[in-house]
Amino acid sequence: MKTSVFYFFLFIAPFFLSAQTRQMTASEVNTFQQKLKKTAEVKSLSADFIQYKHMSFMKKPVESAGKVYVKQPNKLSWAYVSPFQYKMVFKDGKIFINDQGDKKTLDLGNSKQFEKISKLISSSMKGSGYDEKEFVVTYFKKGNADMVKLRPKMNDAKKYVKEIELLFSTKDEQVEEVKLIEPSNDYTRFVLKNRKINTTIDDAVFNL
Repeated sequence: MKTSVFYFFLFIAPFFLSAQTRQMTASEVNTFQQKLKKTAEVKSLSADFIQYKHMSFMKKPVESAGKVYVKQPNKLSWAYVSPFQYKMVFKDGKIFINDQGDKKTLDLGNSKQFEKISKLISSSMKGSGYDEKEFVVTYFKKGNADMVKLRPKMNDAKKYVKEIELLFSTKDEQVEEVKLIEPSNDYTRFVLKNRKINTTIDDAVFNL
């Protein structure tokens, strides 16, 4: 389960469509970025997620499920509930982890890498823009949906993630799928369901 921390960190986001993919034109990129600016109005987000871990030596993906909460300006909770219990909370400049009762705390202030990654998680969950100093960013259309591909520039990140693919809902331009591709080409796909925007989230959600 410890390696799942890296998969999640080098994200914060499931991507599998059969429609044809093409790179956006400059005009389409501008339109998409303008849509993303509207997500600044998002103060909170909650959703169920299903995670599919695809590994080359297994015929079927390993499936798990949980719940994610985001509350601006700086709180995020990611909790697995099935088939195991594992929770990560980002708040107050720290990461709090509860691995089936084993609790620990990481100080973001002591790690520029984790600080950048936590910002990416928050940005991804609310569909904000991405720092092109940290990532090689390319924009695509897959059918009618918008897709963003991020290739990390940080050497430490490259050890764990080759590419991140984000799929945005055609209804509200919120992230609905994230795909994390590892250097080995194994990948993890997260699918967000039952998304709720700007609803009240109790602060107790962000406690271990």
